[in-house]
Amino acid sequence: MRAVAVGRFDGVHVGHQALLAAGRRFAQARGLRLMTFTFPPDRPALLPLAAREKLLRALADEVYVCPWEDVRHLDAEAFLRDVVVDQLDGVGLIVGHDHRFGAGRGGDLALVRRLSGPLGLEVVPVPPVHHGGSPVSARRIRALVQRGAVADAAVLLGRPVMLFGDPVRGAGLAHRLGYPTVNLALWPGTVAPAPGVYAAHAYRCPQGRQALFYIGDRPTFPGLGASAEVHFLDAPPAGSGSVEVHLWSRLRPDRAFPSSEALVEQMGQDRREAEALLTARMPETPVLLG
Repeated sequence: MRAVAVGRFDGVHVGHQALLAAGRRFAQARGLRLMTFTFPPDRPALLPLAAREKLLRALADEVYVCPWEDVRHLDAEAFLRDVVVDQLDGVGLIVGHDHRFGAGRGGDLALVRRLSGPLGLEVVPVPPVHHGGSPVSARRIRALVQRGAVADAAVLLGRPVMLFGDPVRGAGLAHRLGYPTVNLALWPGTVAPAPGVYAAHAYRCPQGRQALFYIGDRPTFPGLGASAEVHFLDAPPAGSGSVEVHLWSRLRPDRAFPSSEALVEQMGQDRREAEALLTARMPETPVLLG
């Protein structure tokens, strides 16, 4: 028998963490396993599915990723009866106060409470986590990331904003400027931060290194096109696999400089600012490279 928490859990933010902590307490008190029942991303997400699963597995006994096509036709009552109770052997349902489910999002907490008795479900409603006077939500965090406000987003996530990418061949420009970088093809389907330069920790192995992360159109050099790249502040770690980037703060927006010399001068300032910010901050454990 299980306690089941249903949702997309995009970002696995502090609100999700509070909900699953309540679910864990409920499940342990009744000798149940706690399952998170989730779905693949259907829009640009805060995390790739593999990272979301890894974080959820640290908070629950089981994680089940259900293809949306398998349940999208079910109304709320059928979803509770056929999936939660019959398929998953659920006897407890952990729900946020505003959670909607079922075809047309017709199910809510009131419906769950009305059906819980006949279905043999014990309902655990969990209030939202507020920050700055508003509930923490994935939508709110996505908007912050898209504005470049990654420091504010990190507070709501309970950890830094994360990006993942695979190394690709670059134009060699950064090396010629004295700031060699690893150019990245960012994994698709995740929310991209606003163009600019960020203080970050970057990982090619479990150990994080201080880094500058750049994303933008390289306006000082028209014609080169868009780029995402990491400059390690000390010797880059060995390896050629994927890179995990943890963004802590946006240092400045992207902009054109009058000359490459002016850009190099600014990059030196970026480096000093990042070093000052990151020296006081310990790297987090990487999610997928740990």
